Amino acid sequence: MGGGGIYAAASFLLSLLLSLYLTPIFRDAAKEFGIVDAPDGKLKTHGEPVAYLGGVVVFSSVLFPVALFLHFSDKVSGLLLASSVVVLLGLIDDIGRLSPRIKLLVQLIAVFLMLKAGIRVRIEAFPPLVCIGLTFLWMIVMTNGFNLIDVMDGLASGVAVVSSAFLAFVFFLQGNEMGEILCLSLVGALLGFLRYNRPPAQIYLGDTGSLLLGFLLGGLAVEGDYTVKNPYGWITALAIFAVPLFEIAFVSYLRFRRGASIFAGSRDHFSLRLRRWKLSRGQTVIASCVAAILAALLGLAGMDLAPIPSFFAYGSIVFLFLMIGAWLKKIDMGL
Repeated sequence: MGGGGIYAAASFLLSLLLSLYLTPIFRDAAKEFGIVDAPDGKLKTHGEPVAYLGGVVVFSSVLFPVALFLHFSDKVSGLLLASSVVVLLGLIDDIGRLSPRIKLLVQLIAVFLMLKAGIRVRIEAFPPLVCIGLTFLWMIVMTNGFNLIDVMDGLASGVAVVSSAFLAFVFFLQGNEMGEILCLSLVGALLGFLRYNRPPAQIYLGDTGSLLLGFLLGGLAVEGDYTVKNPYGWITALAIFAVPLFEIAFVSYLRFRRGASIFAGSRDHFSLRLRRWKLSRGQTVIASCVAAILAALLGLAGMDLAPIPSFFAYGSIVFLFLMIGAWLKKIDMGL
């Protein structure tokens, strides 16, 4: 194992230990100061208030190992600065409540900061302005995709562990130390946090955590190089994040059909439909993680194939989620 591999392993372990140590401290602090998610009998059906601030734990557990093992280049500094803006946005929203417009504006500012650091989509077939536009679109979709799936104990955290681990493998293949260390630090922080976030959860990510996961992973994914063997290999990035991308497409479609706002809360989420069917919360989280693993494996296979064969791998992912969506749509949620 080279120096980069040792640093990546150390980052994972340190983040895991920090998260295990910090999570109960922040859980108790959140309860003491009333920063909790209280049940409302509608969308929030848990029995008693659950602490927020999980996102602060995850971010803190990532920051220290990254500062210890990574040189703060423009890209590292820019991504962490932009992520800090997103964390602050989520924290304010968890403590109070911000309008969707304000949240979107702050997210756009964070993406701009990331762009200034040189992190953006790069597709040779597209001119730079189109790539910049795609960067904004990708980051907003990713940020809110993880926010949308965060409606069940351990779901967003579990899926993010899968996505982070597969993205770390992509960075390992291309020798990108920055991406590998950041991804494995995030995996460690999330695994430690899941000790307290698994059903029944003692602490939630809150908007602080779910927005952070989408933004940080979205920014890291942009830095991946997927086209060494296949010019269409960039589709692998979509495959690695198939579950949150499916959620935002599925929920948007259903709400559009009903004439409801995409920003309005409802029981459209795929996870709640699985619960309505017959899965427990734990089974729903496991099924979602298995789907994420399967899609990521097919995505990695597509990245390594020639263009024509790769479309069979990528196409199978699309077919799988279309079938799942068609089935889930038939589950009566009483909307």
